[in-house]
Amino acid sequence: MKKVYILASLFMASFGSMASTTEALTVIENVAKEGVSVSITVTHEGQPVAGALVKIVNDKTVVGAGTTNESGVAAIKLATYGSQAVSIEVYHRLYKTSKQEGVVLSNGGNIPFDLKNKAATIAEIEADSQSTEDKLNEKIQGENESKEGYERRMAEAKKRQEQLQSETNDVKATTEERLKETEKTKTETEAKERAMEAQRQEIEKQKGEQEKQLSQGSGERDAEAKKREEEQTARMKAIEEEKAKNMSEVDASAAEREAEKKQKDQEKATKDAEQAAKDKEKALKAEKDRAEEEAKAAKEGAKTEEKAEKEQEEAKKDAEKKQKEADKEAKEAEKAQKEAEKEQKAIEKEQKEAESVQKKIEKLDGEQNKIDSDRKKLDDEQDKLDKKMKKGKDLDKLATQQQELKVKHSKLDEKQGKIDDKRKKLKK
Repeated sequence: MKKVYILASLFMASFGSMASTTEALTVIENVAKEGVSVSITVTHEGQPVAGALVKIVNDKTVVGAGTTNESGVAAIKLATYGSQAVSIEVYHRLYKTSKQEGVVLSNGGNIPFDLKNKAATIAEIEADSQSTEDKLNEKIQGENESKEGYERRMAEAKKRQEQLQSETNDVKATTEERLKETEKTKTETEAKERAMEAQRQEIEKQKGEQEKQLSQGSGERDAEAKKREEEQTARMKAIEEEKAKNMSEVDASAAEREAEKKQKDQEKATKDAEQAAKDKEKALKAEKDRAEEEAKAAKEGAKTEEKAEKEQEEAKKDAEKKQKEADKEAKEAEKAQKEAEKEQKAIEKEQKEAESVQKKIEKLDGEQNKIDSDRKKLDDEQDKLDKKMKKGKDLDKLATQQQELKVKHSKLDEKQGKIDDKRKKLKK
């Protein structure tokens, strides 16, 4: 990771020196909607209504659902909510369906519903049922009444099946919607990962070129320094050789003049010595000027190198900063992906629960069909018994058979009650 930081720094510095514009990193924003919890209170003439189905619908899609408790309250929580207007629908087989549209939910809010009668209340149904049972103890019901009772039970069973199927479909619809949202989140997360991977590959791609550029720059600077040193050494050597040559020439002239004319040679030697001193002073001054120029150039070069070094450090810091930002974005993308995976598991669990409920419903339907079949057989026996009653013979025997039929019906009623209890549990 440290090498990646260094290469990224060099890469950004190289681009900073060649161009005046820089490329901005893409900033990924996650817009999260907050959840909301609301309660729906359902009453009828001031009394709470239990078992009512409550649906919250947004754009024809059920986003939340619940069932009222004994207090007539259904608590519903929406995982995400953007303050959009929704419709709230309340269903109960004994009351007329009620609906409110354009409702804006608020966290902790309560929406009241007052239902109107559609059919008899449970108390009235129980009273009618008890009255019918009392009449059966006194006399045998006619053929038409038995048929109507059977048809009523069939209709009620069918309604219960349709209601449970409707609730199951709502759960499946909600699950499918969540699956779509999860897939979208997953796709966005993968896109972010691909973008970051491309960025990392681009940095690695520049590695060779960056190292080559650094090596070339260092070699050129070393070559220039070596050349300057060689030129200075050559200049000093030329000065020393010139000095030695001058001295040799002075010595040779002095020897000849001393042999010929000592006085003239001495005079000339004096003048030559003065001229040599001037030449030497001139050469030394020129060397001093050259040395000062070279020192000045070296000083300017040092300043340039120091400035370049500072720029390199700034570029490195900038690249490290951008790299940290990229790492931060990568962590956020990983976090989003983990959250998506967590949500996916929850949805899969919910889907399995919906499938489990459906299997239980199908099992209850099979048991219901068995009860209905047995009830049909008892009704057939009742028809035969009614025909015998019309003849008015063997009444004691017929009374015994009638009592046996009643016991059989009671057993079927017990089984029916157990199935109804199971259906109620599935609704919770």
